[in-house]
Amino acid sequence: MAEVLKEHPMRFTITNGITMDVEITKSDLKTVLGKNVRNNKFNAIKNALTKDIRNYLEKAEYLGWRPVAEGKHMESAYFAYYSRELGCKTFLCMRKLEDGNIFKPYAIIDEHTFNASISELRK
Repeated sequence: MAEVLKEHPMRFTITNGITMDVEITKSDLKTVLGKNVRNNKFNAIKNALTKDIRNYLEKAEYLGWRPVAEGKHMESAYFAYYSRELGCKTFLCMRKLEDGNIFKPYAIIDEHTFNASISELRK
């Protein structure tokens, strides 16, 4: 799947919570897959979910967005968060690119990681 995305990025629009024009490339999948936690069960679930981010977004609950941390991710305007419970509670972090309306997947995180930044979340 990743090799196909290298030449032909996946593009679609989601209207779940907010409207997002999503683009997924091979590089985006590598970014999501590269963010592991100590829990191997969670990593296995995250790896499986990464194969179908569109389906994840269509069935997830929109939680809100948070601003980019100062001095980090200069290419991003903000991060939007979605949640689903599939074997464990998961959170998909989508970043909105600064230079347009494109959203890209950034990470699938666990509840502990999400709770560390929940105070900055806005609806």
